[in-house]
Amino acid sequence: MKTKKLLFMCLYKAFIIFIIVLFPLFIGPNVLIVYGEETNSPLIEEANEETIKEEIYELEIEKAEKVKEQEASEEEEEIYPTEVTLEECIKKFIEIIYPKEENMLSEDDYIIFGENHGYLKGIPNRNKDQLLTRRNLARILCNVLNIQPIYSKDSLFSDIKGQLNEEYIKAAYAEYLMDGINSSDFAPNSTVQREEFEKILENIKSYKENSKAYKEKMKSQFGNEKAEKIKKLLSMSTYKSAAKKIESGTFMGILKKGKAKTFINGYEIPSFTYNDSTVILLSDLKYYGFNLEWDDELKTIFLHRVDDKNITGLSTEEIKQKEESLINKEVVYTNISVYAGKRRIPCYSVNNSSIIYINDLSLFGTVAWDGERKEVDVALNSYMFKDELNVRVLGNKIMNYNDAAIDVEIVHLWYEEKNKAFTTEEDIFYGIPRNGYETIHLEKYASYENKIYFGTVIKKTNLTLNPLYEKDINYYKSQKVIDYVCGVVKDSDEYLFSLVKPSIIIGTMKWSAGGFNKGEKVEILYGEDGSWYQCKSVSTEKTGRIPWGSVSIPPDPPTNKNQMTKEQLEAYVNKKGFTSQTNYFVWTDLDRQMTHVFKKENGSWKLIRSMLCSTGRNITPTPRGFFTIKERGAYFGKGYMCKNWVQIWGDYLYHSVLMDVTGTYVLETNVLGKRASHGCIRFSLENSKWFYDTIPRHTTVWIN
Repeated sequence: MKTKKLLFMCLYKAFIIFIIVLFPLFIGPNVLIVYGEETNSPLIEEANEETIKEEIYELEIEKAEKVKEQEASEEEEEIYPTEVTLEECIKKFIEIIYPKEENMLSEDDYIIFGENHGYLKGIPNRNKDQLLTRRNLARILCNVLNIQPIYSKDSLFSDIKGQLNEEYIKAAYAEYLMDGINSSDFAPNSTVQREEFEKILENIKSYKENSKAYKEKMKSQFGNEKAEKIKKLLSMSTYKSAAKKIESGTFMGILKKGKAKTFINGYEIPSFTYNDSTVILLSDLKYYGFNLEWDDELKTIFLHRVDDKNITGLSTEEIKQKEESLINKEVVYTNISVYAGKRRIPCYSVNNSSIIYINDLSLFGTVAWDGERKEVDVALNSYMFKDELNVRVLGNKIMNYNDAAIDVEIVHLWYEEKNKAFTTEEDIFYGIPRNGYETIHLEKYASYENKIYFGTVIKKTNLTLNPLYEKDINYYKSQKVIDYVCGVVKDSDEYLFSLVKPSIIIGTMKWSAGGFNKGEKVEILYGEDGSWYQCKSVSTEKTGRIPWGSVSIPPDPPTNKNQMTKEQLEAYVNKKGFTSQTNYFVWTDLDRQMTHVFKKENGSWKLIRSMLCSTGRNITPTPRGFFTIKERGAYFGKGYMCKNWVQIWGDYLYHSVLMDVTGTYVLETNVLGKRASHGCIRFSLENSKWFYDTIPRHTTVWIN
């Protein structure tokens, strides 16, 4: 600033000298003579000198004022810069969200306050003088207002793909809180200008007061173009995992007698064999120096070694009783998670008791196999290795137990079962608040839709390395973990198809008839009530007709109450490639006692109606297979009335529940949703009328 002043004053003095001394030389002597001749009066000459002095003085005053104005302008720019710092951003947000807190904070507290409250999650450089970028502002306002990220395959802006916090830029845009610099660019790395920042602060105030009203107001201002962009953004936010876990309770195998006795610090513990490995009951470990902590919300058991806890073990009789009670019992999958220390380990269930591999106790000591004595010996260390990270991966969250915000670098492991190969994807989570967490969104990673997710390992934090990193990576790549994960997940299509189970009725021949032998298993296809059954041999697939009482038929099974979602139903019929001569397709699911109607839209089947129904009992079954809609009529019946009948095949119809002879009163109640008919499929009166009016002749019907 001082240099500018001196330069200006030197130029100014030079200009004055030029006017006084050199200017006459440029005018010329002739002009001076004439001037002298016309102004030779001493009084006039003196007056002219005074005038010149006054003019020079006024010029000096004018120049001085301009210098002063320029200095003031520069000082104002220094006080009110056009860009915004991270500290100022947090300060303004605190004024809006916590106005009382703002008055209690010193200048050095704003960043710490922001970190502790999770405002700065996802922000790499949290220096208070760091200039605020548009990308970081989008993340911060989502953190502050608890706006969830949007993971969408739609790029939205050409310059944000692959950028840090891309999903939060999309979320801020969808909430009408931030916009691009033009229709195609967001300029994520550009610094936020003060004018824009002030406008966004006003938006945040309105959003905080009433987000719904704010969005409606902004929609009307921006019009259809932005609304359509947001609609497209959200429509492309569905991701399909390459694998899905099987249902809890799914059969996995049989628990066998242990191949060896197992000891922990010299105390025998009940043990068994599963998957050719030694397993133990998790609950027994409380007698062997461990504590078990149950988290009901997370459905998780935490296994901790307690150095000063006495090992009491179990008596020989207790061990014998436990082993005898569980040998040859079914091993099933359980959705309960078990953590040994900070490592998630495989867990199965037998008779509602959790079992784990004995080798997974290696985190707490050594596990040795003595082939000669046929014993497994676990020697617990008095000092368990501690990683000092104070961070753990728990489910889909990274938990921070440190006293300050930290940055965590993690590695995801993915497995391609076909090629039996692992791949990894690294990521960094910035600014996880103290005693807080950051959520892992697996759908953001390229492997999510084509590989099996195995787990996440912490590589390091900004404070320290993870000394167990290599061991944890190798653990997840071990054959036991591969067998476990691949055993409890299914390919997405395989899982979808597994949801649909055919309702097959298997009977046993009481005596030889119709070409079937006594004791032979036959599938009941359909029949004539009280007269005969059409059957198919389970072993030879030979078909034939047998007398009514010649076969033993099992009782009706319970109805499957686990309904499929609209998305699953549509995905199923489209993946199966079902066709119809009309734009409609009908599927009656005997297992769930539901009838679904689909309509063809843009080349795909779309679900338009799902209706509870009642199909035939096992002794009078509804035939399975593909049929086409034929005739229809208003009603039928003698001594009763069934309305709105639509023919499937032969005497098998869709129609209403039974009504009185006048068609006024319903005669049967509580039959829908379970097997109750003689083979026809019954609907409520309302649904039967809709079906009668809607489904055209020649429509394909699938009954499974």
